[in-house]
Amino acid sequence: MKLAEISFSILLIFLFSCTPAGGLKPSIYTNPISYLENFPLNKVTESEMIKKSGPPNRTAELDGKKMLVYELGEGYGERTFSYILSNGKISDVIYNDSGPYNGSQAAVLQKEKNK
Repeated sequence: MKLAEISFSILLIFLFSCTPAGGLKPSIYTNPISYLENFPLNKVTESEMIKKSGPPNRTAELDGKKMLVYELGEGYGERTFSYILSNGKISDVIYNDSGPYNGSQAAVLQKEKNK
């Protein structure tokens, strides 16, 4: 019985870490690099993102482009995913935290992955 519970737990962790949780918004348990490498850039509209993930914690502007900023966690474990809009679609996602993946960008990671 215990083995079945452990196997089920591992399966759940795997499923939640490999796919965007409940739609497009990541969770605190999301692997940021995997999420950024697999995010469907230039396919998701602003309204679709908000519909599937809820409203962002805040919006900002970067180089004249609107950003939807989703904040996860608190204190030292706080992280943000900023979705940059271009022509009404998400053209890049920037991950920020206090760890080694701070500043990672979906567009850069996907370009490197597809070389």
